[in-house]
Amino acid sequence: MSKTSDKSVGLIAKPVMTMSGHELFVQRMAYLPGGERIVTCSWDKTVRIWDVESGEQEGTTMEHEGEVYTLAVTRDGRRILSGGDEKQIRVWDVETHELIEEWEGHTGAIYCIAMLPDDRLAASGGFNGEIVTRDIKEDGQIRHSIDAGRWVRSLCFSPNGEKLACALGNTIQVYDVESGELVLGPIKAHENVVLCVLWSLDGCRLFSASYDHTIQCWNSDTGEAIGDSWKGHTGRVYSLSLSPDGAKLASASFDNTVRFWDAHSGDPVDQPLHHDNIYALTFSPSGEFVASGGWDKKVSIWRVPWWDDSQKQVITVFVYLPM
Repeated sequence: MSKTSDKSVGLIAKPVMTMSGHELFVQRMAYLPGGERIVTCSWDKTVRIWDVESGEQEGTTMEHEGEVYTLAVTRDGRRILSGGDEKQIRVWDVETHELIEEWEGHTGAIYCIAMLPDDRLAASGGFNGEIVTRDIKEDGQIRHSIDAGRWVRSLCFSPNGEKLACALGNTIQVYDVESGELVLGPIKAHENVVLCVLWSLDGCRLFSASYDHTIQCWNSDTGEAIGDSWKGHTGRVYSLSLSPDGAKLASASFDNTVRFWDAHSGDPVDQPLHHDNIYALTFSPSGEFVASGGWDKKVSIWRVPWWDDSQKQVITVFVYLPM
């Protein structure tokens, strides 16, 4: 296909599904295992689960008393953790939508939640600079409470579970999970505020997104920048998501686009998608789709531009071929 054709396809790309129901800004989202359902949270004080095939909301709405800024889903798909204005984390049962536990410990609003891949620990960060790590299987018992000094906008555990990266102002800091001690940083990551931080699947690199319209890749051991910053967005970059195979990075920006990047070289991949007033995005577990949401109160599901159904069928045949 010619470059001209590629570009025209990108410009007319439309979501395969759009879901409406939230009454205010959609701030975070996460797929449940299997990719058939997605969880979202909003300033409308709710957490909702959606069937991505039908586009319908599933079951009852999970309600907070204040705005909900963040959520995370356990790897086993059984629990949702959500937080916001109420200064506590609420734990919900995915199937019944019932409130299971309420975890206290923050003295200010909670802005971000991250979870270890093995569902052992959760970390939450707040507007007032608190980072709280907890034992999930011990009813949310607090392991460490760290004063990071300023608004914690993003948290992410390393794939091996040994380190926790956080975005603070225009810097990145990395803490040891067991001791709670700072082990790297602060790294002056950008000229303006860092809005998202994310580990590579091999744990060797960190990605950061900023108000300064750029994405940067970092050596996670030394804190040194790897190459030049990735440029293409014309507005602040709010969110990042890594494809399940770790090969591609998706970014959501104030410029109303979702852009895709080679996670190793930083080169742009295919054409951007257009979602007005976007803020949040995430890859599906299969890597076939990305979901996006933001100030338009909607959740949109897009097929990634490079997806090839015929290739998927061939791969499936070989995967399930008896030996």
